Amino acid sequence: MREVRRAQGLSQGDLAGDDLSPSYVSLVENGRRIPSAKIARSIAERLGTTVEALCATDEPGDRLTQRLGLVGQLVAARASQLAGDWPAARQQLESVVEAAGADQDEVRWEARWELATVLGRLDDPDRHEAALRRLLDDPLTRSAPVLHARVAIELAQLLRAAGRLADGVRFAEEAVRVTGELEPGRPERAQAQVALLSVSVDSGEWSRAEQLGAELHTQVAPLPAGELRASALWAVAGAQYLGGHPDRALELLAEAEQLLAATDGVRLRLRLARARTLLALAAGGQDEADALLERARQAAALIDTPSARTWLAVLETAAALRRNEPVKAGGRAAAIDPDAAGLTPLDRARCLLHLARAHRAEGGEEAAEADFKEAAEGYEKAGAFRLALESWRELSAGGRAGEGPDPHAVLMP
Repeated sequence: MREVRRAQGLSQGDLAGDDLSPSYVSLVENGRRIPSAKIARSIAERLGTTVEALCATDEPGDRLTQRLGLVGQLVAARASQLAGDWPAARQQLESVVEAAGADQDEVRWEARWELATVLGRLDDPDRHEAALRRLLDDPLTRSAPVLHARVAIELAQLLRAAGRLADGVRFAEEAVRVTGELEPGRPERAQAQVALLSVSVDSGEWSRAEQLGAELHTQVAPLPAGELRASALWAVAGAQYLGGHPDRALELLAEAEQLLAATDGVRLRLRLARARTLLALAAGGQDEADALLERARQAAALIDTPSARTWLAVLETAAALRRNEPVKAGGRAAAIDPDAAGLTPLDRARCLLHLARAHRAEGGEEAAEADFKEAAEGYEKAGAFRLALESWRELSAGGRAGEGPDPHAVLMP
């Protein structure tokens, strides 16, 4: 990049333009900053070349040349991720990790971190977890609280999604402890609290969740608008509902959904829409529940995956049961597939729970009993013992006992 700039008679200020600083250009040229794929493309365009040409390194050269070559490969890997070419990104990142020497810890760390993310997108949970655990043991991670928190949060979320709630709690607690060393306002602090609150709700520590939710709620306002603030409001909403405040919970979910509407987080938006619809069907007004259910149908028509179809069937089953329409509930429940690809162990147990309710409403007690038992066993295996207990109680009592919150209606971020 420096050679091309100088050959064209440009200063670092000329190349920086209005959206970069000359000092940032200097850091990139010296291999001390790794530009995003977007910035790399912008720089290449200003130089009248391509990212690929800037990343080309045919000669090994000295240490600086080698470092710049690794940085180039890392930028190329980011471009592959941006294009959705995850196998290529994986190969490029693995090459950087293998080639990085002992004096290139920062580049190797960045490559390992992004490799873990890519393995997650490739749906390789075992290697994803192994990559994160290696990062957690890295001396650079242990010496930097921000990096330590990032890895611990990612591990907590991965293990929670895998149905290993006890391990998820442990790493979320580690993240909260580490971020306590950071200055107030750091996004990692809120991310760690969201992770711990979510896994506490799932594992059944609802009193603790209520306390965590109250603490997190006081820190939401300073957060930048976007996914983090939306996730924080969403997590607080779950604690509010279980604490006996359904109206406030629904208000928070509506606010979170507005914040997410302007983001690119399609998966998060879809899950939040399900969470809000399910909670409205359990505790909201009829008009609100009907409107949200119609939106869920429209979303399912656009995203036609096995898990999306199953979730829509769950929502429509819950809606029919709310209206006391057992035959309709049974018809909708027939489309629930607890083994659909993309469902987490906890989501699978929730699907079975709603299937059991539909069978019971139709008078199929034997099928209902089998589904209740399988749901309870699924919750137990994941470590969601409170939800398992509620499932056993509902089975033995012949229906939900009392008018309190329905814990199966809570989906956390």
